[in-house]
Amino acid sequence: MGKMSEAEAEAVFAEIDADGSGEIRLRELRDYGKTHDGVLDGVKLADFVRAADTDGDRRISLAEFKSFFA
Repeated sequence: MGKMSEAEAEAVFAEIDADGSGEIRLRELRDYGKTHDGVLDGVKLADFVRAADTDGDRRISLAEFKSFFA
């Protein structure tokens, strides 16, 4: 998987963060996955959540998202 630029990561994060809370919740990932074949930049969403949610709160912050993709 290729890395995204920080700007690209922020844009994708904003697209997924449908409620604008600053965190991606599992429901938002599920909704995003329904329209993108369950894949985010070549990574299956379940794998992404396991790897990116470093604090275990079941939400992905922008910092966690950028750490994973940028």
